[in-house]
Amino acid sequence: MSCVLFACPPTETSVLQSPVFSKQPGSIVYPVETLERSREVVFSCEAQGSPPPMYRWKLNGTEISPKSGSHYSLSGGNLRINRLNKDQDAGTYQCLASNSFGTIVSREASLTFAYLEDFKTHRRSSVSVREGQGVVLLCGPPPHSG
Repeated sequence: MSCVLFACPPTETSVLQSPVFSKQPGSIVYPVETLERSREVVFSCEAQGSPPPMYRWKLNGTEISPKSGSHYSLSGGNLRINRLNKDQDAGTYQCLASNSFGTIVSREASLTFAYLEDFKTHRRSSVSVREGQGVVLLCGPPPHSG
């Protein structure tokens, strides 16, 4: 059978489609206690579309430029951040996938840094309570703990 005489079914490559997410980024909590400059995190993002989508990322609403020598890099739709800096890199990330039919924006994913400083260790006076009664014990958490 020849396609000249009969209508040919469309092939998968000829079907044009706006991007649709198949994987969106998730939030990351990074422990600070052993933060080293060589440490890194990866936000995953993947979309299907025809033509294949191009990817961009935003941090707190501002587009990220993964240039040569930058600590941001793109691999497909995945954003890799190395040499983490808790002051510059903490925030809300979003993936944008675009082709000639449109742009889609992922859900928000946050990067937060977790740490816990030492509790105050000063001695407290003893507390007496009768059996069956309630008691409140005070605790002095570090000021950054919220």
